[in-house]
Amino acid sequence: MDEMTRVRDFRADAPAPDRARLAPGRQRLLDAAEHRARPRRLRADWRLAVAGAAVAVTAAAFAGSQLVGGGADTAAPPAASSVRPHADLKDAATVLRRAADTVERLPDPEPRDGQWTYIKTRQGAAENGGHQESSTQESWYRYDDPEFENWKEGDDHSPRERFRFLASLPDDPEKVLERIRWFYPSNGTRPSDDAPEEPDDAHHYRAAGVLIKSYPMAHQGLARLYRALATVDGVKVVDHLVEDAAGRDAIALYFEGDEKGPAGFPETRDLLLIDPTTYTYLGTRSTVAEEFSEELPDGTEHGMRQGQVLWDTAILRTALVDAEGRRP
Repeated sequence: MDEMTRVRDFRADAPAPDRARLAPGRQRLLDAAEHRARPRRLRADWRLAVAGAAVAVTAAAFAGSQLVGGGADTAAPPAASSVRPHADLKDAATVLRRAADTVERLPDPEPRDGQWTYIKTRQGAAENGGHQESSTQESWYRYDDPEFENWKEGDDHSPRERFRFLASLPDDPEKVLERIRWFYPSNGTRPSDDAPEEPDDAHHYRAAGVLIKSYPMAHQGLARLYRALATVDGVKVVDHLVEDAAGRDAIALYFEGDEKGPAGFPETRDLLLIDPTTYTYLGTRSTVAEEFSEELPDGTEHGMRQGQVLWDTAILRTALVDAEGRRP
């Protein structure tokens, strides 16, 4: 029996608490998920860094969502203004090739050893179709951190290693994919220890997604990465612009077939958000992939609607600074 089944069966005969009693615990769970979503580094291990926060936030949002009965607890459909049609968002490969042509003209920063990368983010969770109050965080990461180089922390590379790796990518898309498989082994350890744990296409998408989020960014390398990603089966684009956690228009990419989740919870879809003008990284979003409902022991039906936002993060500012704690 899996853990989620145990959770549902535990005290199954207990009466369901009302929303007022649920609220404090739900908020503590969201607070814990927010803390979990802020690792000490920009963790490269996609299997571990996101899963804990996603499950916790899904649990919290699920606890507060009711699809039946109407009234204030009913999940409302998205507002019409939040869906902005875009004629060019029909094919992910076309979007990615256009993105490559755009970003390769962007200037690169000139990082120096001893500097720190400054990243300001806004994070939030959605409940019943409406955003809870978002929070803003500031983080500093040492550019040339020796603790995260030369595979000392597996595939959790320093900003300097990621910057140099991107700058070194070849023009051939197939060789780019081979290189990112090496840089981000599927088991998260050294390449020599790698035993593939997922299909190549899913691995390519996840590894590319980590690199797209890098800062500082080598834009010629990003262009080569986008062109390589355009050849990967399963990469899709949402056919309209979405609004990120900072209220900005964004193109949403995702990998089809990657929506599985824990038993008893809805399938989720993780979106990679990029700017529709510069095609640089804006943030991430986790949504409900398919409408989900479940009858609880007390006979009430709880669920979540397709497209409901569970968690989103927006990058507000990135910069190179000369000391930890210093702001640009």
